[in-house]
Amino acid sequence: MPVWHGLTKELVERGELVVVGITQEQHPDRCALFARWKGLGFPILWDPFNLTGIDAVPALTAVDEHGIVRLTRPDPRRFQEQIVEEFLGGRFEDDPGRAAPRAFRMSRGGVAGAAELERLRGRLGLPYGPRPDDAAAASTDRASSPEELFRAGVAARMDHDGPAPRPGDFQRAADLWQRALAARPDQYVWRRRIQQWGPRLDKPYPFYDWVHGAAREIAARGEEPLALRVPLSGAEVAGRSRAVPRGTAGEVEPDPDGLVARDAGALVRVETAVVLHTGAAGPNVRAPRGASRIHVALRPREDAGWTPDADPAELWLEVPEGWTSEARRARFPAPDGDGDRAKRAPLSVDLEVSTPPVPLVPPVGAGAPPASARLQGYVLYSVCEADGSCVFRRQDVEIVIQLPTPGAAGEGGQGRGGNDEDR
Repeated sequence: MPVWHGLTKELVERGELVVVGITQEQHPDRCALFARWKGLGFPILWDPFNLTGIDAVPALTAVDEHGIVRLTRPDPRRFQEQIVEEFLGGRFEDDPGRAAPRAFRMSRGGVAGAAELERLRGRLGLPYGPRPDDAAAASTDRASSPEELFRAGVAARMDHDGPAPRPGDFQRAADLWQRALAARPDQYVWRRRIQQWGPRLDKPYPFYDWVHGAAREIAARGEEPLALRVPLSGAEVAGRSRAVPRGTAGEVEPDPDGLVARDAGALVRVETAVVLHTGAAGPNVRAPRGASRIHVALRPREDAGWTPDADPAELWLEVPEGWTSEARRARFPAPDGDGDRAKRAPLSVDLEVSTPPVPLVPPVGAGAPPASARLQGYVLYSVCEADGSCVFRRQDVEIVIQLPTPGAAGEGGQGRGGNDEDR
């Protein structure tokens, strides 16, 4: 976008050209931050459901005043020839056959306006506000195409980031996206959505490593940087890697004898999700076969909250023999801000694991269950109760990593996690 902004800025200022951007981001505020950082002045519409149907980005299109597409994928190196001389110069008027006319339509209020969003969520069984217990099943039952599977996943992730998340929203999003990608493995917009939260072994590049630097530069200019509504996860800033994670040597288990009193979920709800390597959408699962990113979130229950003067919450993960992991012990970053917001904010941490190359080979045969593995672990945290008393508690967790059966694009999920009460 910055390259095209620089090329078109003068034409836009003279009123000869109108530039409109469309972003496929799950979170629009990240694109807004980027636009402020780079000084992009044109409007940018939000299309998280990929209603435009593009399968790769960037995708540039030149549309004339009659709504006819005249150029697709113009080359910035040929800007003078393609945009100034051909498109703005009107060369197409005498030779309409050079470009195949087709309609270019946008929803009112943006590509994914409020009405369109509400319609899609209703179609997929995910209405706004509190949802019935069978909402997840309804979304899967009603999603009859790869496009609807992807959009149902987008809606599930929106619910996870919303004011009333339910256990399993994030996992449901990851599962639905994997199923959609299995049916359309060439759809790179969908693939990137999974990779956003997936393992480093599957990343083409770091997705959001620019965010903190952008905020600092904006502030240094005397401007107010946009705050992100959803904090970045470790996966979203992690760089590309081709090395299997190995980083557990010398780590000391924090509660090996199980002496810390258990919280059965009365004070804090534990949520987990597993995002697989997109190669699992195969038909062939690429090596390393079981590369996954495990996400763990802690949410205080009603009338409970974090205490700012306590040690950070911690995760301990038992890594089975033959597996590799970047860590078994991880600390949850403190929430941004202070006051009641920080007291009630969810805490989250994520880390990467990889299975041995042999044990999780997907089984062969119709109806064979997906290969799976169970990882045990626990979280430790200090939390304050409604009466103001603060306690130190432990909660055990089990994470199920599940590989899909090759070719089963419409069946099953890829990961499971959480406590028994949430399943």
